Amino acid sequence: MINHHPDITTLMAFSAGTLDEAYSTVIATHLAMSEAGRETVRQIDAIGGALLTDEPEAAMSDSALDRLLGALDDEQIDVGRPERAPNALPLPLQSYVPGGLDAVRWKWTGPGVATADLPTRPGQKSRLMLLRVGGGRRVPEHGHGGQELTLILQGAYRDRFGVFATGDIADHDEDVEHQPIAEPGPDCICLVAVDAKLTFRGRLMRALQPLFGI
Repeated sequence: MINHHPDITTLMAFSAGTLDEAYSTVIATHLAMSEAGRETVRQIDAIGGALLTDEPEAAMSDSALDRLLGALDDEQIDVGRPERAPNALPLPLQSYVPGGLDAVRWKWTGPGVATADLPTRPGQKSRLMLLRVGGGRRVPEHGHGGQELTLILQGAYRDRFGVFATGDIADHDEDVEHQPIAEPGPDCICLVAVDAKLTFRGRLMRALQPLFGI
């Protein structure tokens, strides 16, 4: 059962198409795992459509439709089906990790902690990555320089906000400080989008942060 969902303002931004690629990918992956999340977005879409219907008509040039179609991305994120891709990852994430989690090349970033950057289109302001925390291991206590979305793909962790298990998403901003601790058992693997570096409280972690790149 999924107990933690994105903030409603984040879902509204997703519906409006104002999130960049990293955040959109995390939300789309969560929605592929959460029927309740998909229903919330359907309701937001319906409200947005109703508001647009009430807007006054505006004159458009003859080439407006062609310009709109030319600006659209060829690749679309599909959040309408909950099925998993052949590599067991949710469908919106499959193209970012085509070989599945077993094929990920991890970078050591601390005792029991590893990360892997996922490629996004040039010009994006945020970063999309995978985070792996060994069972029972702690992530150093930290805050956030901006918004952080963390979606649990495997395993679970706990912090002062509760237990986050597969499908749960943590939607934190710069006002939040916490220390996730992976639950005993399998590694906790998360899909993360951030738009700023973490802010660590410990002096050692602050000194090593340039080396780790987080």
